[in-house]
Order: sequence, then C-alpha cells, then structure tokens
Amino acid sequence: MTELIRNWVLGLTAASFITGIAMAIAPKGRSRAATALVSGLVTIVVLIAPILDFDHTAYMQDFVETEVSVTLRTEEMENASKSLQARIISERSIAYILDKAESVGLPNLDIRIQTKAGADGFVVPYAIYLTGEYTLEQRRTLEAYLVGTFGIPIQRQTWSVTDA
Repeated sequence: MTELIRNWVLGLTAASFITGIAMAIAPKGRSRAATALVSGLVTIVVLIAPILDFDHTAYMQDFVETEVSVTLRTEEMENASKSLQARIISERSIAYILDKAESVGLPNLDIRIQTKAGADGFVVPYAIYLTGEYTLEQRRTLEAYLVGTFGIPIQRQTWSVTDA
C-alpha cells in the first residue's frame, strides 16, 4: 500500500515537472494554450490513474486479513491479561490466607488456589488446596475464614496432612 502511494506521488511529481518544462518552453499564443490543455489532461490522468488501476479485491483481502490478525492478537492479549489477573489474585489470596494461618498457629501451611472468572468477568478464588499439620480447631477456624472472606465453600476446600 505504501509502495502504491509512493509510486503515485513520484508519478505525479514527474508529470508536474515535465508539464512545467513544457509550459516554460511553449511559445505564447495558441501553442501555449494547447500545451496548457495537454499538461492539465496529463496531470489529471496521472492523478486518477491509481484509482483506475487499484485492485479492490486485493485491498479487501488485505483488510480482512488485517482484521483477523487484530482480532486474534486482541484475544491473545485478553487471555494473557486474564492469566496474569488470575496469578495476581491467587498470590495475594495466598498471602492473606498465610497471614491468617499464622495467626491461628499454622506457620507451615502449603496453599494452592484455583481461580475462576465470575459472572461479572472478574477472576476470583474458586477452590483451595491446603497441606500441613493442623488441629481440628485450627482447620475449622481457617475454613470459616475462607468461606467468609473468599467465598470458597467447604466443599471446594481440600485439606490434607503433611507426610512426616
């Protein structure tokens, strides 16, 4: 496309240069008027030639390919954004849960969080996998915290004991 425009500008410049020289050397009178008419017609032909030679089919094909490419890249960026958002939500949630776990006496808890896009499109913690050594009271306290703070029901909380 840029080459087409470049060639058009060069052709127009060349035509203007040649018609300008022809006008400069044309004698006054009818010859000059005829030269002016021919120069004007040549300039108009050079000006509209790309429109006549323009390949509309190729242009539309390029346009469609570009649109598809932009759509694919947009989808890739949205997926990357959602993945990054899920990772950030997961890491921050783990930090909050570890802080709460330490406050109830569970300093060495291993936590993995599964995230999911909610109905509004925002990524939220969906399920949690906890591994460590804990008492029943510590587990119940942390289960209640996970339900109340993160909305993760007990059915999606998987607890396992660390192998000694």
